Amino acid sequence: MKAAIYPGTFDPPTLGHLDVVRRAASLFDRLIVAVGVNLSKSRPAFSAEERVDLFKTITADIPNVDIMIFNGLLVDFAKSQGIPIIVRAIRTIFDFEHETPQAEMNRQLGQIETMYLAVDEKYRLISSTLVREIGAHGRRLNRFIPAEIEQKVLERLATRH
Repeated sequence: MKAAIYPGTFDPPTLGHLDVVRRAASLFDRLIVAVGVNLSKSRPAFSAEERVDLFKTITADIPNVDIMIFNGLLVDFAKSQGIPIIVRAIRTIFDFEHETPQAEMNRQLGQIETMYLAVDEKYRLISSTLVREIGAHGRRLNRFIPAEIEQKVLERLATRH
């Protein structure tokens, strides 16, 4: 069985994230969306469990996708799942420059390969950071995140502002 992991913070998941999940899921028998607990980032808007729930809502129609939380090194999580491929989304050349050293470390530490998917042009400018900022000011997010989670995301972001 061909399997891969698509890791990220996903705080909150965006239309770009969902597009990458759909495309990656079409390439593999199983795709794990690995929601990371990133200690180096500031306080997230959503807990890891809430991000898992958001992702489960928007991927309910994709049967070969599992959503899991991971903490620690991604290479260790991949090894624990027996999955040798990591999928990373690339929006710009800066993403590529950021991801390449991590990909090399994952290869050296655990023989884990990284596959890059270019983000669809219509989602290239969307980021969770911008979604949080726009939503915190009460603006609609329907062009940036899936409709099924918009209300929940807006409610949370309004309470953080």
